[in-house]
Amino acid sequence: MKKIIKPILWVLALGTLGYFTVTQLAKNKEKLEEDSKLSQERNTVIPVITSQVGTKMMKGSFNVIGNFAPYQQVAVMSESAGKITQLNFENGSTVQAGAVLATIDNDLLKIQLETTKTNLAKAENDFKRLNNLLGDGGVTQQQIDDAKLGIDNLRSQIKSIEKQIAMSYVKAPISGVISNKMVEKGSLVSPAMKMADITNISRLKMQVFLTEEQVVTVKKGQRLRMKADLFPDKNFEGVVSFIDVNAGPARRYLVEVEISNPGNTLRAGMTGTVFFEGGADREVLAITREAIVGSLQEAKVYVVENGKAVLRNIETGSVFDDFVQVRSGLEAGETIVTSGQINLEDGTEIQVAEK
Repeated sequence: MKKIIKPILWVLALGTLGYFTVTQLAKNKEKLEEDSKLSQERNTVIPVITSQVGTKMMKGSFNVIGNFAPYQQVAVMSESAGKITQLNFENGSTVQAGAVLATIDNDLLKIQLETTKTNLAKAENDFKRLNNLLGDGGVTQQQIDDAKLGIDNLRSQIKSIEKQIAMSYVKAPISGVISNKMVEKGSLVSPAMKMADITNISRLKMQVFLTEEQVVTVKKGQRLRMKADLFPDKNFEGVVSFIDVNAGPARRYLVEVEISNPGNTLRAGMTGTVFFEGGADREVLAITREAIVGSLQEAKVYVVENGKAVLRNIETGSVFDDFVQVRSGLEAGETIVTSGQINLEDGTEIQVAEK
């Protein structure tokens, strides 16, 4: 009897222990879920820093960042088909406009030219003899006309062959530096095939994009001061050479400032700043740059409405100091989020934190 009772007691003890273990785990799970819900509830209200939209004094003088572009850049193209028999350039070579860069096999064309010239000389002699016989009645006018037509055709053929021979010499269209070399001696080329690029950086064009308020203050021929980021202590001077009459997709106007580049000190692709001076100061609606969500071309801000952050599209204008001009989308006195946007979504409840 005792042997039967002892196992039963062990089973009851283990069952009781398992029951209490499962019960405690369930209570712990419920507590964790409640804590998680409380944490989520607390995090639904995001602390942010805000400011009011107002007006700022924008100076007539302004600075714009831009890129140096080459004064000229042209692709070297083949005008005829054949094998390159002579190549006179490498990457980095400096060439002058009109220099022969490559020769395409033209031996057959030269033979054809000599043969045609021989035929022309014979045709001209035949024409002279026929012309002398015309008065004696030995030939007709039709024979004379046919002979003259044959001479004209041969002369046209000579011009055509000479043109083809000239096209077999690939010449530099502009002066500059060779880059992107794509052929070697012995390469087969075809018409309109690109062989290399020539870039002229003896002069450069600083390209900047201005707003409509800025572009109307700039005149063609105006002299401007600029700096290159690579040489912050050196001043450069350029002349406005182009002002676009059409705005780009971002409602900015391209302005090019031409600058001489002795010794090729500057290179195409470098960045710099152009200093525009002389405009009138004026008061504009503006917000701090840190309030902008996304790029200036597709700018958005979070506006505080009834305790929530509402994402709104705005149209920006000039950038000055630490502020961005607002053309549309906001009104003076509205409250916008200036810090904490990274945690926000459209319609998120917010709590304004003290600065």
